[in-house]
Parts: sequence; structure tokens; C-alpha cells
Amino acid sequence: MDWSARLALAERYDDNITQLSQKDLDRLARPGTGLSFGCGSLVTDKQIVAGDPAKRGRFAITTPDDYITIPQLATIVRAGWLEGRPTALGLDVSAYRYSENVIKNHASYRFFIAQPLQQASDHRTTIEASYSAVPYDYLRNLRSMRAALDISMLPCPTCFDALPPPRREATYHKSAGQLRVDQEIVRKRLRLALTAGREDRNYNPCFDERDSGMPFREAELAWDPLATDRLRVRAIYRREDLHAHGDLFVPDGFNKNDVSSRRDIFGGEVRFRWGRAHRMRTIRLHYEAEKRGYNTTDPNDVFHFGRIDRRRYATLAARMDLGKGWFLAGAGERDINRSTFPVTPGSTFAPEDTTNYTENLVQFSIGYDFGLGAGGSTGRLPGTPRE
Repeated sequence: MDWSARLALAERYDDNITQLSQKDLDRLARPGTGLSFGCGSLVTDKQIVAGDPAKRGRFAITTPDDYITIPQLATIVRAGWLEGRPTALGLDVSAYRYSENVIKNHASYRFFIAQPLQQASDHRTTIEASYSAVPYDYLRNLRSMRAALDISMLPCPTCFDALPPPRREATYHKSAGQLRVDQEIVRKRLRLALTAGREDRNYNPCFDERDSGMPFREAELAWDPLATDRLRVRAIYRREDLHAHGDLFVPDGFNKNDVSSRRDIFGGEVRFRWGRAHRMRTIRLHYEAEKRGYNTTDPNDVFHFGRIDRRRYATLAARMDLGKGWFLAGAGERDINRSTFPVTPGSTFAPEDTTNYTENLVQFSIGYDFGLGAGGSTGRLPGTPRE
């Protein structure tokens, strides 16, 4: 049995932490926009709705950008219960602490177990089961029909713009479980990994209609043309089918929210390594393109009916091993989303959830690998470049 671990500390700058559109970025920049209040403050709700429309709790953040400190721990125990087939049990923990917007503070946890099915083989198969959770995360402020119903101020459909439902902080708990099968096809050169799982989100009571389950599946092909682990090319396809539970009754004629969607994601990656052992250098370029089509057939859901999102993610990352277990890593990422909607007769307001946005992230981290026994590195930590 052996044990290995990694401690790391990352500093990240994110220029659009809640993925606001340019219109909302301009609103946030104007003084007097006002902050939001959490669920349950009925007196405050009435005061907000009766006041200036620009102060109806549009934002719970004070700045669109922020600096994030991310302490991280990953650890793996490898048990030799089966001869030649070590069982790996791992735990990853990360905390995200925002400098200005503490409402975005959250933590993530991941546990996994991996088991090779054969002893050393040219075509080794490994099965991995994992579970991850984010107990709390803040999305953004959205209009809440539940809050309007609870305080008996549901507006008529024709006067939505004059007296819209109050905004609330949309927060949720997220958990996901998955099973991954990793198959070596050509020794040291070609691998195929297949993944299937499900992600669940449970929103606060103001947004029960957004609770969802999302089965997903993924295929990944990794090719090492040199058979030396110096150069690796990966191709990825992922399908996600999000099904919203939608347990909030809203009368006909009112705006409804059905976040159900189907997502097709294509990705590619090139990674190059050089240097001697314990002084390795790594550069990685990753790109993903996603098409997200919303499934609702209800034209009253003007936020999602006929909507298509096209997202692009590009990442450039690097890592430098310093020796004696220490390493430095850095990454830059650019995320872009563009939404299209059909022409909806009578619609005079725009969606408030994520639509067009551009987000840029830069991250630097320092870490230390250590352990007992013959174990190697612990693998990728959440929020750090893939090795």
C-alpha cells in the first residue's frame, strides 16, 4: 500500500464572475443599482417592488470581476488487495474564496475509486467510479414567481413590465456521480475512455422550477504518436440532457421557466512535455465548442422557447516541475456564449439568465507533491491545468 498527496494554492482573476451580458455589465457599473435580498424577507420585497425599477435587487455582487484564492488538497491511497491490480481511492477538495463578492464563496469535493481489471497488460482496462458535490453555489439574481406567489403580489400578464415579480438570489446544491471505463487499445499509444453519469441540481425554494437532473455521457480518444508521453492528442465528444423538474405552477399567460436542454460538446486538446524526470515542462492547449438547444415547447416561456446557445471555451495552460515535489502552474481561459431567440410576438423584456457573455480567467498556482511508498502524482486537482 502507498499514499500520495498534493497541496496547492491558486490565485485566479475572473473578469465576469456571474457571466453577465454587456447590458448587465453596464447596469452594474452605474451607481445606485442596488443590491438584492435573500429569500423570505417579505417587507423588503414590497419595498423593492414599489421603488425605483433600477433598484429591484438586480445584483447581489458589487463588482463584475474578482480575485479568487483557491486552496486545494488531493490525496490517493493505493491498496494492493489484488496482486498486480492496485486499487486507488482518492479525495479532492477545493475552496473558492472571493475577495470582493463573498456570496460566490463555495467549496467542491470529489471522491473516486479506480480499479484495473487485469495485471500489467498491453490492453489494460480500468474502471473508475466517482462522486462530486458542491454544497452551495450562487448563480445570479433572477425573477422569482415563487416569491411573488408567496407574498400575494403576482402581476397580471399585461402589466408584467409595470410590476414584475421580485428578484431573488438563485443558489443551488450540485452533486454528480459517474462511471468511467478506460481501455488501452495500442500500448502506450492509443486509449479510449467512455464515461456515463448524472448531475443533479437542487435550487433554493424561490427557484424550485429550476431543479434538474442531467444524465450525460462522454467518449474520449487519446493518442500518443511517439509512445513516450511527450506528445498527446485528445478528441472528446460529450452529450448532456438536462431535465428540469418544473414543480412550480404558473397560470397560463405568465412567463414560465423551463431550463431543460440538450447539449452537444466537441473538444480537442494537444499537450506537449519536455525535460527530464522531476524537471518536466508541460504546455496544453484545449478547445471546446458546445451547442445547447432548449427543449420547451411552451411559447409562454419566452426566456427559453426556441433558444439556442453556442458556447466556445479555449484554454492555454502550462506547468513547470521545480524538483523535490514542487511545481508551478498557470492557465488562461476565454469563454464565450452567444444566444439566439425566435421572434416572440408581444415580448417586451429580455431574458435575465445567462445569455450573451464573454468571460476571461487567468490563474497561477504553486503546489507540492508528497507521499509514502512508490505512488506517483495524484492527478488533476479541480481548477488546475490537466496534466
